[in-house]
Amino acid sequence: MPGWQIHMKWSRKMGIPDDVGEDVNRIIDAWKLEDYPEDFLRYVYRTIYPQPKGRKPISLAALMDMFKSIHDLRKFKKEALPYFRMKGEDYVRAWYLHHLLDYLVKLRDWMKNTGESTKKCIDKYKKNKAVTLHGTEKQLVEVMNFLKDNTQELQKDLDLPKQERFEEKTGS
Repeated sequence: MPGWQIHMKWSRKMGIPDDVGEDVNRIIDAWKLEDYPEDFLRYVYRTIYPQPKGRKPISLAALMDMFKSIHDLRKFKKEALPYFRMKGEDYVRAWYLHHLLDYLVKLRDWMKNTGESTKKCIDKYKKNKAVTLHGTEKQLVEVMNFLKDNTQELQKDLDLPKQERFEEKTGS
């Protein structure tokens, strides 16, 4: 995955305040609950899910710990996104930006082997990976368009293959 320097560079380039970018990166890349900022930690402990009859309700924090899904919020993206939506549009943009940058790095070898373009992979993120809630799709599209508008620099920063020239010539 890209380092925080790359995540922060792209956050700044998109106009996301540093404190927001740092908070979001810290939450997504945390390895244990104690690594979370205080307000997110309160959120995961206070978000409670009912259980079958006779069992106590369980917190999001307990579920995350039980499933060892702290880093990247693996199985709990849909449950965590309301926190970012509540914090504001910059937090939602930073959330999608972080996950999209990670996604593109994960696809780097596949892109090299198949010739799939960076822009097409960005478009596929929305269909294949993106978690959206009411009111967050606008920020997802903003981030996707921003990255597509800056494809050459993105390819350089993430060491992605450069197929765009071929696409432009063929109209694909």
